[in-house]
Amino acid sequence: MTRSGQTGRRWNGWAVLAGVLALVWFAGLGLLGWRALGGAGSSVSGAAFQELVADGRIERVVMRDGGNVQAWLRGGQRVRVRLPDSAVMPDGALAAQLEAQNVDLRFEGRGQWLGIALNFLPVALFLAVWVGVPLGLLALGVAWRRSGQGARAKVAEG
Repeated sequence: MTRSGQTGRRWNGWAVLAGVLALVWFAGLGLLGWRALGGAGSSVSGAAFQELVADGRIERVVMRDGGNVQAWLRGGQRVRVRLPDSAVMPDGALAAQLEAQNVDLRFEGRGQWLGIALNFLPVALFLAVWVGVPLGLLALGVAWRRSGQGARAKVAEG
């Protein structure tokens, strides 16, 4: 086996390893994002949530724009509920009822990171197409040339 064949195989092994590590990395980021967005915990209906509030079983509540509510029950269980926007107001009846029960209540606005990331998407695509693709093609050409397949046939002058 030629030296360039051994180098190519070794390089392919590193490329496969890098690809697997990248997949594991992105899967982990996806899992963290899913948990951060409330993927863990049970979802309840609005009526069931009102019943939990009336029974005084709620310890802490986070209300977000769009009607997304996360509540922690006494005992540590977390529940999610989607309520109408009118019910998730700081001066609403639900907020007053929760404050009367001394529930830790917090209101949060939507994060702007998604909007910021989407604004940079066209720039990233532009760079990928106009910089990444030519560099990738150049790297493929160099690898092809080094493998010996691109060697020119020598013609004897006579």
